[in-house]
Amino acid sequence: MGDSSLREDKEKLRLFVLFDLADRSYFSRLISHMSPLLSSFVRLTSPEDFKAVVPLRAERWLSSHIESADVLVLLVSPDLLASHVYEVTISRALERARQGKMVLIPILLRPTVLEGTPLADRQMLPRRGRALSQCVDEEQDLLEIVREIRAISEEHWQRRSLPQSLSAPISEGRSRGLAGSGQLRRHYRLDEVFKRAGLPTVTFVPPSNFERLKLALVEPGRGVVIEGPSGIGKTTAVQKAIRQLGKWEIGQEQQQTITLLSARMPADRERLASLPDWHQGVVIIDDFHRLEPGLRQELIDYLKLLADTQPEDRKLVIIGIPGTGQSFISSIAFDTATRFDHFKMGRASDKEILQLIKQGEQALNVTFECKDEIIRLVDGSFVLTQFLCYYLCAYYKAIQTQLSHVVIRSGLTEAIQDLMGTLEMKFGLAIRQFAAAGGPYDQTGLYLLEVLSQNREGVLWLSLLQRAEPGRAHDVERFLSQCWPQLVAAHPELTFHLFCDPSVGVLLAEDPTLIFYLRHCRFDLLAREIGKRPAPSRQQVFICYAHEDRKWLKQLRRFLAPIEQKGLFDLWDDTLISAGSRWKEKLEDAIARAGVAIVLVSAKLLASDFVMTNQLPKLLERARLAGTLIIPIIVSPCLFEESELQHFEPANDPQKPLALLPKPAQEQALTNIARRITAAVTARSE
Repeated sequence: MGDSSLREDKEKLRLFVLFDLADRSYFSRLISHMSPLLSSFVRLTSPEDFKAVVPLRAERWLSSHIESADVLVLLVSPDLLASHVYEVTISRALERARQGKMVLIPILLRPTVLEGTPLADRQMLPRRGRALSQCVDEEQDLLEIVREIRAISEEHWQRRSLPQSLSAPISEGRSRGLAGSGQLRRHYRLDEVFKRAGLPTVTFVPPSNFERLKLALVEPGRGVVIEGPSGIGKTTAVQKAIRQLGKWEIGQEQQQTITLLSARMPADRERLASLPDWHQGVVIIDDFHRLEPGLRQELIDYLKLLADTQPEDRKLVIIGIPGTGQSFISSIAFDTATRFDHFKMGRASDKEILQLIKQGEQALNVTFECKDEIIRLVDGSFVLTQFLCYYLCAYYKAIQTQLSHVVIRSGLTEAIQDLMGTLEMKFGLAIRQFAAAGGPYDQTGLYLLEVLSQNREGVLWLSLLQRAEPGRAHDVERFLSQCWPQLVAAHPELTFHLFCDPSVGVLLAEDPTLIFYLRHCRFDLLAREIGKRPAPSRQQVFICYAHEDRKWLKQLRRFLAPIEQKGLFDLWDDTLISAGSRWKEKLEDAIARAGVAIVLVSAKLLASDFVMTNQLPKLLERARLAGTLIIPIIVSPCLFEESELQHFEPANDPQKPLALLPKPAQEQALTNIARRITAAVTARSE
């Protein structure tokens, strides 16, 4: 019986807790939570056992337990770091942890200056970056710490019971691998795993046609055309494929000269103009659609030549937006079209996005509980996945491979805010410049951005948009022919974010993070910020009058009431401003929204300082810039022909003002005026 108990004790995991005696109360609370663990598969040793050790042998006793421990728990405090116990054990403990022979779990009990100590770069528990003594609920945080210790201990205990040949692979595959444990898991920085720029390594996910792409790159001289929306990894896939191909596969000469050129860069465009003169090896042309039409055609002709001659030392790879491949096919002869490989790459599938996330989780020893939400938000974009996962890890302070497993349960709202802050610095100015084009009453730029934000591919074919919404066709055409050239001339940097080609009628957001930015923009706030006025509603009718002519306002509203009740238009005048409202803002907003303005003209109105200096100038400006229809009604004798309203056709005869007509004639005139207004509103609504 005794031998059996001794054998069972030896088979248990050896867990050593190192602390200063000043922190004995924390140790006692930790042990009380760990009691179920200690009764099963863990054998605990701590400085409490020093009482049974002769002082001269204390250092030897400590060293032997550091050497034999499977798990070392450090209860970190200023007293521990100042103690002789820490001084004689920490170097060997860190060395064994680096070798993968022991797991080191530091717990920050009290605020401690760690800078300049060997523990400075170690992930501490609790994970919020605050000492246990500073936590709002110490007991709950202590319980979470014990759960992590248990999870780590269970994993190592199970691994010890496996054959040696199986233990390493299983530990690498489990989610609770440990940073700095050498044999168990490679240590990564966050920026090495979730890359916000550059070629992904740890989280690279090959597209479904990756092997076929490698085969196409192997074949000498054969052209390769790759098309697809931005952010799906077209360029990354080509670079990865070429790197994976050995020299014997792609050819010695080509392997030595792989040149990536971007149509965005002026210097690269100059080199492309003379490509046939210097071309050797593999030349990759990224953003092909950005090249000038003449240069595009020259390169198409060159591709024909390569397809015909099939040289072994030269290969051309073209990367562009959807439609790039079709433009090649339609531009070359039938027999030549079969001599280059055409790859269409769509947005990444949910499965591929999930694979990227899981590869990052394994490298950093974390788990995202919000994976489904991440997949929904990124909408098939690898780039956005990298960004959101990066910010989520940063929010949890998981800036490197974690010592013990971290579950990232929340923080998505904060991650989106962080991403939007970054994107605002990148895109904010350009988007405001684009949206402001055309002046305060032209909404076309805002409209195009809003429609573009709803397009998954980030590609807006304007000819299709014009056919779908003929009412906006003229505005879109004017934007292409006038506003865009003016924008590029005034703000050339805008073309780094938005690509517009009036010759083929395409507007393109080449960066998927721009689409994300637009989708999370408040376009109403953006319009207000850049000084855009609301587009006039053709059903909104504004009535301008002098207060002394209120009786004519009532008369007109009475004759228009049956039409208004049918919902053909909404009448607005200042009597609708409720008491206590900011009347001036309400008045300006009503003028801005009106598609039709009725002016009750009289000598009193023409003499009104408020009407003539506030309301009427704004109405005239809206008529000039936004097309608001102004309909004067002469209600009493006045110098109408001397006023600025003389340029607008009145609804009744200026020589027969309503006030001079007998009652039956007045009613007939008001009936005719109501019909005229109805016809004008109906015509503008079609």
